[in-house]
Amino acid sequence: MRPLAIVILLSATAAAADSVATSAVSFSVTNPLEPLFNRTVHGTLYLPASTPRCNRTVVLLLHGLSYGSWAWDFPIDRSTYSMARALASLGYAAVAVDELGYGNSDHPNGWNLTVQAYGSIAAQLAAALKSAAYHAAWPIAFSRLVLFGHSAGTEMSELAAGNAGAGDGLIASAYTHFPSAGILLDTISAETPAALVAPYMYFGDNPTTRAMDMYDQTWADPAVVSEDTSLANLTPSGEILTISSQPSRTAIPLIHVPVLLIMAEHDVLFPPAPLELALFTAALDKTSYVVPRAGHSFMLHPNAPQTQQVVGAWLSARFPSCLAP
Repeated sequence: MRPLAIVILLSATAAAADSVATSAVSFSVTNPLEPLFNRTVHGTLYLPASTPRCNRTVVLLLHGLSYGSWAWDFPIDRSTYSMARALASLGYAAVAVDELGYGNSDHPNGWNLTVQAYGSIAAQLAAALKSAAYHAAWPIAFSRLVLFGHSAGTEMSELAAGNAGAGDGLIASAYTHFPSAGILLDTISAETPAALVAPYMYFGDNPTTRAMDMYDQTWADPAVVSEDTSLANLTPSGEILTISSQPSRTAIPLIHVPVLLIMAEHDVLFPPAPLELALFTAALDKTSYVVPRAGHSFMLHPNAPQTQQVVGAWLSARFPSCLAP
């Protein structure tokens, strides 16, 4: 285990509008529970404007329950709250998607969208990005790919990396295999019964509770919390019904690529767990970082630029940047 050195990178993480090039992308995927149907996942590709055809490293951003691609490119104060644009400004291509069942992507039967299915789909997205087998104005075949999951996006990233060997690196964030007693109780008493009734459901029971789960509201920007609440998606019930057992428990010992584990100091759903990193038994290069003061959605708290710098430093020590000579 290596301590993470927080360095000041030469490139500023605050991504000015003219420093990042964006383009729409889409992927054809197959849910293994619906093998006869092709589904479409939509997203956005972010690249440094100075190197818009760079194929060195791409970071695949996978959101958590009730979120969407907007979690990575928040529509308020993007210079602070856009992880996707920060990565591009640091020289790393990023792809943020609306996962199947969310946002602009297809909305099939929500009961068939299990976390295992999402793990398979994440592996398909990763393979497509490395082979340029996706739809874009100019598809790029990337030489390296890092999976970056937030919350439930980490579960699917770990399944993809462990069971399918997807990705050359993994950033697991806001998710451990030591959940709080509160989220376990909520899952049993509220989320699971609601997921049995309808194929899509509101995660968090109500907007007030959801905001408390996602943020440390003693210092989060109220405008950010309000916008987040207004953008919240309904969550596929299959994801709710299968995530509580955390199937990635059996996948993470198989992950052998570099791992960065990000936890948030005031995360009430998945509080910092010192033992989590040890579960990645096959990973020789593994690092952890605790975001100070932040709640579950750490990338949408005021110190987001600091976290962006930490991620950039970790990437730059391991993967080729588009800005490198």
